[in-house]
Amino acid sequence: MKSHLYSLLKFIIGLPLTLLSLFFILKSILSQAPTLSQNAHSVHIFLLLYGVLSFVIFYFVRSYLWYRILKLYNYTIPFRESCYLWSMSEIKRYIPGNVWSFLGRTVLFQKKGVQKKDIGKGLIVEAELFVLGSVVVSLLALPFYFFQSFERWAIACVVLFGTIFYCCNKKFAHIGSKKLEKVISFLLPPFSPSENIVLVWLSIVALFFFGMGNYLVIASVVYLNPTLFLELLGIFDFAFVVGYLSVVTPAGFGVREGIVIFSLAKITTSGLAAFGALFSRIILICSELIFILASVLWYKVRIQPLKRLEKIVTTYPQLSILTALAAIYVLYFTTVSFLRYDNYYTGRFDLGNMAQTVWNSLHGRIFLLTDPNGTHEISRLAFHADFILVLLAPIFAMWQNPEMLLFIQTLVVAAGAFFLYIISRDVLKNRNIALIFAFAYLLNPSVQRANIFDFHAVTLVTTFFFATYYFFLKKRYILFVIFAFLAALCKEQIWLIIALFGLLVFFHHKKRFIGAVLFIFSIGMFYYLLWYAIPQSLGSQHFALAYLSDYGDSPTKIIKGIILSPSKILQTIFEPTRLLYLNKLFMPVGYLIILCPFFLVFAGPDLLIDLLSNNTQLHQIYYQYTATITPFVFLSALYGVLWLRKIKTSWFSLTQTHWNFLIGIYLLVFTFYSAYSFGPLPGSLEPNLDMFTRQLPNRAYIDTFLATIPKNASVAASNDLGSHLSLRENIYTVPYGLDRSDVIVLLITDQQTKDAFLKVIKNSQYREVAQKDNFVAFQRR
Repeated sequence: MKSHLYSLLKFIIGLPLTLLSLFFILKSILSQAPTLSQNAHSVHIFLLLYGVLSFVIFYFVRSYLWYRILKLYNYTIPFRESCYLWSMSEIKRYIPGNVWSFLGRTVLFQKKGVQKKDIGKGLIVEAELFVLGSVVVSLLALPFYFFQSFERWAIACVVLFGTIFYCCNKKFAHIGSKKLEKVISFLLPPFSPSENIVLVWLSIVALFFFGMGNYLVIASVVYLNPTLFLELLGIFDFAFVVGYLSVVTPAGFGVREGIVIFSLAKITTSGLAAFGALFSRIILICSELIFILASVLWYKVRIQPLKRLEKIVTTYPQLSILTALAAIYVLYFTTVSFLRYDNYYTGRFDLGNMAQTVWNSLHGRIFLLTDPNGTHEISRLAFHADFILVLLAPIFAMWQNPEMLLFIQTLVVAAGAFFLYIISRDVLKNRNIALIFAFAYLLNPSVQRANIFDFHAVTLVTTFFFATYYFFLKKRYILFVIFAFLAALCKEQIWLIIALFGLLVFFHHKKRFIGAVLFIFSIGMFYYLLWYAIPQSLGSQHFALAYLSDYGDSPTKIIKGIILSPSKILQTIFEPTRLLYLNKLFMPVGYLIILCPFFLVFAGPDLLIDLLSNNTQLHQIYYQYTATITPFVFLSALYGVLWLRKIKTSWFSLTQTHWNFLIGIYLLVFTFYSAYSFGPLPGSLEPNLDMFTRQLPNRAYIDTFLATIPKNASVAASNDLGSHLSLRENIYTVPYGLDRSDVIVLLITDQQTKDAFLKVIKNSQYREVAQKDNFVAFQRR
């Protein structure tokens, strides 16, 4: 009788409180409706959606944090149910006085058998973790207010992380005084060191997504400089934790907005800052409602596919995390690639050449394109033996647009993380280290920059090589050969690397026939392509041989010159620019390749070409030339870790768990530092953000005009317009085709396009048909 009365009382009290909280949410939105409606037309929908997704992830990770805390207190409530109850309790915090959220948590979880004292302890632990995570992420804001260099706040981060590690690891607590030990036990969760560190990192991840959500949402209505991404992310987290600590205002209303407005007013007008702060608050509320709805549906509606998905996530947590990371990678780099295309940062070289070859192959003109250095139709083999472009034609048929190639490239590159994960898992026998290696791959500057720089068939090789090696390990030779040939079809010199794989099969697996056939066939293909097929298609030697002209003027002479010039090679390799290139390749894996350099033998052909080339682009990480090297850098680092873990001396008397922890931290430090130093992401030293910050103002006008050009018309275009006009039989790149094309379109940005404009305007055969800013178009009379 008492239990029924208690349940009725909770229902009578709980339902009005929930309705009251919803009233405050609705009131906060409706009261600002006029302001929002005035700016609704300018919302960038994709940035807004990404922001909402970031907020939903923030709430999801926070609910998981609470689930993990309860689990550590020996409560086995399923995560699905815990997530639902947590979300229902959180909605009550919008009532003035944040205490309603805590009371709601107590009432809901007590019903599931959780004792009040444990709920109270859990709430304290959750608050501690939330504040600690906010403080860590808020450090990113220091350069915005005080410092202008990375090193100062980086030191602060290192000091703070060191303090966290010291405090979390009770093994070292005896070093301090008794008073310090009491402070540590009071301020930090009463769990094991490893669990405390996991909880702290989960909190940091949650708050990172919160800050990113704010940035994306505000950037969808107010321009925010992407170079300030990390600083602004820290500001949003600092504002949020101050609002969180406020116990008077509902959900920190007003407190957070004040800090955000004060900070954003330094880089934009106070009016836009106020609007952005208010807009982000409302989208945050809407995102939480989406999260609550999702958690309710997840808990109440038991759909079979969701059951299977839940089982997969709980059974394979590392793989699930990797899937989420890969999805984020695909979302970001697809957006970046498409924006580069939309704003004419891609060109005829090289996206247009690739797209026309695929499009021609789809329409029966196999492996043909218009000569980029002329006006005749020639075989793509005159430049590279990337026959995989023919295999891409059926996929390209689904969406005949150059952006399709950019999307395929991003998907394939992201897939490399999964192959690296399963290789690392099988070699190191540790899923957490495998996840860190896969994460390091997705954050690798060389991988990201190759992905951004147009489309190149060779960029796909990184993933194909990971797959090749994985199936080599598993002795599944059919799949091994398939992926080896897919890699070889991406560029002519890759046949040399496949020949080395043949030797590996021959000597390591003792599969003499498979290894010998693969080696002989690959060497034969390399010889045929370099010595005969490409020169016959081009009418001269391979154009790239000029990059190695210091060693000879033919493949045979170059190989002989390299072999007979060891001192010259060493002198070249030790030049500062080459050493810097090697540093950028090896730093992201913490130079672990030193411990197992064997796999660099496979990277040797391309690494040697890059280092000895007189073309400076080849020994930089900003292009596609590292794609054949990157997989073997990671494999060397992977086996370096395996070798390092086997060391058993009195110097290293740590357990295997401590080894894994230290190796993971070591890899993460170099991963993040390299991403900051060399990567293209917002917040790095050299971000690639022109597609966001320098969008073409007359883009819509150009798009409209280009869409009117008939597909059967021959077009001469400046390079930056060439990729948009490549899906046709005849496309010329100025200065070629100025006297024979049906249409001439120019984006006047350099001396070459200026000269072309002056030449065409004097030609009586053409008349000007369109002009805006630096864009001009002519048509044959």
